[in-house]
Amino acid sequence: MLAVVVAGFVSGAVLLLATVGFELVRRVEGFLNIALPQLIVLSGFSAYGFNVLLGLHWIVSCLAAIAVTSVAGVVSARLIFWPMRGRPHYIPMIASVGLAFFIHAMIEVFTGYGVKTLNVPLQETFRIGGIAVAGIDQVAVVIIAALVVVALHCWLSKSYSGRALRAMANNQALAQIRGVNTSYLQYLTWAVASALAALAGTLIAFTARIYPELGWDQVLIISAAAIIGGLGSIYGVMLAAVLVGLTSSLATLVIPSEYTQMVVFAVIALVVFIRPEGLFSGPKERVA
Repeated sequence: MLAVVVAGFVSGAVLLLATVGFELVRRVEGFLNIALPQLIVLSGFSAYGFNVLLGLHWIVSCLAAIAVTSVAGVVSARLIFWPMRGRPHYIPMIASVGLAFFIHAMIEVFTGYGVKTLNVPLQETFRIGGIAVAGIDQVAVVIIAALVVVALHCWLSKSYSGRALRAMANNQALAQIRGVNTSYLQYLTWAVASALAALAGTLIAFTARIYPELGWDQVLIISAAAIIGGLGSIYGVMLAAVLVGLTSSLATLVIPSEYTQMVVFAVIALVVFIRPEGLFSGPKERVA
């Protein structure tokens, strides 16, 4: 039971990172970027390529994968999404679906359909009373996610760029009038969102397995966390991501793992019915 709870926290920690990136883009750009979860897969396979194929140390491989994926995210925004500004929000969203299919196809072309893992030496486990509770790699994931959450909070609430980003998300025209460099902040938003998705991908790669269809699986779960948390509340989305991870993990105690997504979507339906704005949604003018 305890091991299942730990696995739920690990899953929630990874989901938290990707969902925050997803919500940042939605708040600043105003559309759901369906392609963002594919960056998780791109990062995971990039880390695999650097580590297994090129023989680089797994830490160096993960950092390189995050850098490559972050650049890919910013470039895709510059070439595909920014020229669509001013158009109805469903247009860039449809474009993001096309980009998601493209990334998925390229991953399959270059990596095949198999499951990949990294060569990571963190195989020891923590034991309580002789029972394995958590692996060192799982503990590392939770610690890294916690540090990222603290860093995000400090950035959004304390730094000039974080406060300016919140102002731009609330009212971009007013932010420009007040002298906010919105072009810089848009680059920064995509870089941070892509880096968060990339970090999630590398964490999955060294704690579990990566496969080409992972991005499509993640897009459903990420959307679930965003809906349950309440679109517009970054901190609500963070908490919802952890809850979704725990729910999915605990559900395996009573049903086969392949049916856990049904439980998540049942929770979504319940939340939408009872509280359509999300469990933790705050005032609409807030980004965090």
